[in-house]
Amino acid sequence: MGPRTRPRALTATAPEPELSVPPFRSKPRFEQRLRLLRALGTGFHAASLTAAAGVVAVLGAIALLLAVRSQEAFSRFGPRFLSGTLWDPVHGVYGALPAIVGTALTSLLALALAVPVALGVAIFLSEFAPRWLREPVAIAVDLSAAIPSVVLGFWAFLVVGPIMGHTVEPTLAAFTGGTGPFAGTPTGYDVLTASVVLAIMIVPTIAAISRASLSAVPRVQREAALTLGATGWEATRTAVLGPARLGIAGAVLLGLGRAAGETMVVAMTIGNIYQVPTSLFSPGQSIASEIIGHLESALPGEQSGLFALGLLLLAITILINVGARALIWNFSSTTPARRGPVGRRTAALRALEERSTGSPPAAASAGAGGTGELGVSTVRRGAARPGAARRWKHRTMVAVAGLATILALVPLVAIVGTAFVQGGGAVIHPGFYTRELPAACNPTGGSRCPLGGIGPAIQGTILLLAIAAAVAIPVGLLAGIYLAEYGRNRLGRVLSFFTEVMAGIPSVLIGVFVFLLLIATDPTVTYSALSGGFALSILVIPIVTRVTEDALRAVPVHEREAAAALGYPKHRITLRVVVRSARTGIVVGILLALARAGGETAALVYTAFGSPFFLQGLDQPVASLPVLIYKYGFVSQYANWSADAWGATLILLVILLLLSLATRLAARAPSTDQGNA
Repeated sequence: MGPRTRPRALTATAPEPELSVPPFRSKPRFEQRLRLLRALGTGFHAASLTAAAGVVAVLGAIALLLAVRSQEAFSRFGPRFLSGTLWDPVHGVYGALPAIVGTALTSLLALALAVPVALGVAIFLSEFAPRWLREPVAIAVDLSAAIPSVVLGFWAFLVVGPIMGHTVEPTLAAFTGGTGPFAGTPTGYDVLTASVVLAIMIVPTIAAISRASLSAVPRVQREAALTLGATGWEATRTAVLGPARLGIAGAVLLGLGRAAGETMVVAMTIGNIYQVPTSLFSPGQSIASEIIGHLESALPGEQSGLFALGLLLLAITILINVGARALIWNFSSTTPARRGPVGRRTAALRALEERSTGSPPAAASAGAGGTGELGVSTVRRGAARPGAARRWKHRTMVAVAGLATILALVPLVAIVGTAFVQGGGAVIHPGFYTRELPAACNPTGGSRCPLGGIGPAIQGTILLLAIAAAVAIPVGLLAGIYLAEYGRNRLGRVLSFFTEVMAGIPSVLIGVFVFLLLIATDPTVTYSALSGGFALSILVIPIVTRVTEDALRAVPVHEREAAAALGYPKHRITLRVVVRSARTGIVVGILLALARAGGETAALVYTAFGSPFFLQGLDQPVASLPVLIYKYGFVSQYANWSADAWGATLILLVILLLLSLATRLAARAPSTDQGNA
């Protein structure tokens, strides 16, 4: 009897035994079917690889197109473009320094304000919060990340700006004597206000990733520190923050990348004066806000300068996102949970052990067999109860982390409350959902201006999301399938890494990319529903790809092996077994991606463009709720348009928050897909 051969896992390409093939004319039909299955498998593999490579290729196409269109500015001014301080379209002089400085100042200051709050939120939710409070507060913090940037900017423009200009900034100027970084006249629309609002925006992002990093540290590390006599805060500081530092650093860098590429929030709060800021009270300009504010009316020479700014922004965000993703990937591959049940003792733990037991670390280690691991059974008997000062320090840190969590939730409550107060009067009228916008009007002498509706914006938003979904869902699913099922190699890891980087590209650059691409290919649809939907699809595809990859990788291997044992080819195993088992996670991810696209503004300003009328055709400009809020709430100064913009803000906010809440609850609920597969 010859040696038994091991079946090849996940591949069923060999023909069945000869006995299973019916005689005569059935054998050619079987061989024909086998060739067909092999061709389908090869085609499916090629299609999924093409989709995954195409997602990353878009990143290269954006860089290439911006580089080509900015060549005039760089060749004409050279290094002076980076150091110049003038932006003068009349005389054709362009310098990027004010925009670069404005971007750096607002991003770094926002990071300095956001990181302590975000870390406090992460520590409170992962270490200190009681179980009954942890989940609802975590969901509320996650919902804060779902607030569209145009809504946050509109609220900041009308609420935060006046508070900063009338109260906060005069107080800071009086306290410091109006010197140094607080010199100048407080206006409320300057570098400081933009930084504060950016900090509000990035806190949920940093907090969510930091919380995941802290939760990934094995529980035994905390228990070992507590066994040594540490308080809860000491256990967190010595046994948790150190191992999670790479993940936290990645979260901070991702927050910095989002702040650097943010468009709408900065455009609505920074003052939009092209100058190098001399203090925090100086109005300024960022790269993204300069592009969004001037591309529509720019002359050809100025357009080249704006595209050069876009290329600089792309380089900055790619570098930041690559660094952040590298840190997070490194943390995921080196987390203590992957190295064993008990991690190595840190220097802080050794010092804590010596202080708690009154013996040198070597003596305590001897109780663990001299291996250098934590001798839990030995040190438990010698651990001393923390002193009063240490217990008070623990309580103080718990209170600080709790206050940081409350502070992080204040903007969510304030934005929702303001939207209900300002927009509630408009949304109660049925005609508000079906009529077009009214003629512009400001009330005078006790007269009242007629209110209109947001019917075209609702119609356009649904249409744009439908176009985006039709393009993004199949491409994202195929790309995610390749990364999860075929991409377990170096190429797959590279494509997966840069797909995550692609998800961090500023949306204003995607809008500019589609704008340039359509001008070069078909100018008749540059401002249209088709171009807007295409721009949104580029935003959605990387997110769908990532959630599909994660959902498929979570499916147990034995399900694939069982299907392979039945003779299924690889592509049928993937479609009939793996995708079916992961369908809940995939659907939840797709809904979250569409929720993000539904609040997107910067990518639509120069693609869908906006319109006060109902749809005239797919090749014509189309209205949308985010663009309506920006153009009729922020740009225009008419009272009735502002009232309609607040009503649109309330509708958009409620829809996106409810959708985000439903999908997050569905994601946390136990899934029965695998049991039914």
